[in-house]
Amino acid sequence: MRGMSGIFGKKQVMLAVLVVALGVAVYLNYYFSSQNPLTAEADTSTSKSGNLGDAKFVDNPSTVTTGTKDNQNTSDYFIQARKNREDARQEAVDIIRDLMNNAKASQETQEKALAKAAAIAAAVEQESKIESLVKAKGFADCVAYIEDDKCNIVVRSDNLKDTEALQITEIVIAQSDITADNVKIVTVK
Repeated sequence: MRGMSGIFGKKQVMLAVLVVALGVAVYLNYYFSSQNPLTAEADTSTSKSGNLGDAKFVDNPSTVTTGTKDNQNTSDYFIQARKNREDARQEAVDIIRDLMNNAKASQETQEKALAKAAAIAAAVEQESKIESLVKAKGFADCVAYIEDDKCNIVVRSDNLKDTEALQITEIVIAQSDITADNVKIVTVK
């Protein structure tokens, strides 16, 4: 019995490390995506008496777009954001794979790891569809971040209109189980 409790403790520690690593990876992706000084946030949260299309915008008056250099910086931003997201996901998937392949892991631990891997795969697919559909609406670039029941969208736009925010929110709702009040839209000029 003593040996079983030692293994059980290690499995629990491994599962905790997996959950913490995934949480840190998602937080870092969100943190780095929101650190760009060229961003302004559009909050599409609904109030108690509000409607889905009632978006609130916070403008960044210091944002100035001039010439090719800023366009290059914005392109670099989207490239780096996607790379950061994929690196963090790959790290989480590697941890999950190690846990699933651990012969000493209990059936329950392996099932939880498999469920987490399935959730990551679903998020990747949803993010890809959302990004493609947002670009199809005429936006130059877009990056989506899905974590649990929340979605953050970073979109290239000089001036996001209420109708455009509504379109983006509707795309997220159609492609996932995320509600409108859990969709945040950030613009990058």
